Amino acid sequence: MVNVMPRIYVVYYGEDDPRKNTALKMVRFGYAIISRRYPPKAVVLNPYAERILGPWDRQLVEKYGIVVVDASWKRLSERYFRIPGSHRRLPILIAGNPINYGKPFKLSSIEAVAATLYITGFREDAERLAGLFKWMKTFMDLNRELLEEYSRARSEDEMIRIMREFFGEEQD
Repeated sequence: MVNVMPRIYVVYYGEDDPRKNTALKMVRFGYAIISRRYPPKAVVLNPYAERILGPWDRQLVEKYGIVVVDASWKRLSERYFRIPGSHRRLPILIAGNPINYGKPFKLSSIEAVAATLYITGFREDAERLAGLFKWMKTFMDLNRELLEEYSRARSEDEMIRIMREFFGEEQD
C-alpha cells in the first residue's frame, strides 16, 4: 500500500517575502495547494483555537486535510481565522526557522504543518517536508522529544500535563 500524504491547503495572504515563504515552497514542490476552498471539516491550524491538536485528530487530517493560514506574525490576529474547519492550536513547540529561532509558538507554515503531521502519526510525511529547508532539521531536532511525547498523548489534559512538564505551570 502506498503512503499518501494528507492534503495540505494554504490560505495565502502574501504578506511575507515570497522567495523565503515556506508555504509557497510546499506548493512549488507539490505538497500543498493554495486555496480558500477545502473540505469544511479540515483541520485549520489556528494559534487562537481552544482545542489542542493531538493524535486523536488523525482521522480528520487523513480524511479532510490540513489548512495552514500563511500570514505575517506581525499582522496576525483572530480575524484571519474566521474560516470554516476543525480549528486546532498546536501544543507548544520551539521555532527553528531563521526569523523566529528559539521562540515558542512562532512557527513558520512548514514547521506547523510538519508538526501536525508528526503528532497525528504521519511521521514519514513530516520528515519529507522537513527536507525542503536545511533549517527544518534544526526544528525537528529542537522539538523531537516534545513531538514524540505529544504524538503519544491520549487526551488534551495529557497534552497540558506534557507542556507543563517541559515549560512550567502557566502553559495551558
